[in-house]
Amino acid sequence: MPTPHIVLVSGSLRPGSTSDRVAQWCALRCAEQGATTAVLTGADIDFPAYRPGLAATHPPVAAYLDGLRRCDGVMLVSPTYHATLSGLLKNALDYVNDIDGPRPYLEGRPVGCVAVGSGAQGAVSTLTTLRTISHALRAWPTPLAAAVTSAPAPLPAGASVTSPDDERLVDIVGQVLWMARIRAAARPPESIRAAA
Repeated sequence: MPTPHIVLVSGSLRPGSTSDRVAQWCALRCAEQGATTAVLTGADIDFPAYRPGLAATHPPVAAYLDGLRRCDGVMLVSPTYHATLSGLLKNALDYVNDIDGPRPYLEGRPVGCVAVGSGAQGAVSTLTTLRTISHALRAWPTPLAAAVTSAPAPLPAGASVTSPDDERLVDIVGQVLWMARIRAAARPPESIRAAA
């Protein structure tokens, strides 16, 4: 069976942010289950304000869109700003509008959504928005999503998670991978080679 490829996107520009650490932690859980991953932090998605067609003249945008075209699943991790996702992440997701072809936008891909916030109300509102955007991009938000206040601690080899937040993140990773494996198995052979 082909190896699923997961793109994890953190919506914070602060190096080492909680969002970045959550995305990296989830990427390690994906790798432990046999997936390949790409983690994009805020610096990787710090694009000009969206306008159609910019990818043709902006190599970082083109590379970002190409990575999303080839992936089998996505995880979105956003800080909570005023009860919604960061403008940085929203702008990056606006660029997905430029993915066309036989599978436009994020069609058919699972999306795991994680909101990072100090208050439950704002983080839950952010999750709702992330899930709504995922639907609008023709993706499949996983049944579980998570609102977390801190990044999980590193896991020693073979250790199990103990906190409810960590368990929820592991469950979301599992749901993304379950659906991503189905998508990877249905990929045409040429796209399998491109993603490897």
